[in-house]
Amino acid sequence: MGFYQYLAAIDVHAVDCSGRVDLQLGVARLKALESELATRPVLGGHRKLIIDFRNTIWESEEVHMQLSAITRRDFGLSSSNPSLRVAFVNNRWSGAISESECWFVSEAEAMHWLLRPSE
Repeated sequence: MGFYQYLAAIDVHAVDCSGRVDLQLGVARLKALESELATRPVLGGHRKLIIDFRNTIWESEEVHMQLSAITRRDFGLSSSNPSLRVAFVNNRWSGAISESECWFVSEAEAMHWLLRPSE
């Protein structure tokens, strides 16, 4: 899979953040994602994203935090935004961040959570 893939059969936007990520690359990827999201209508009341960080190498923790802040500001990722559900996949954390964001160590668990009916 490249950086972005739309899984039309299940209406999921999949993002693979593999490789070394600096601020410039991270912002370019966010802009590319924004462009892709703009081409597809919101189905079922919310967008579903699965973001894979298992093979991401951050240039620094500061870059990671800056990109996280940009994502929250520009994409509205927060517990108060019901129009976006995001399943993060990584090697270290698991558990809910909010009702609309959750960390998983397994892609299968992330997909299960992401595709479950909204409460």
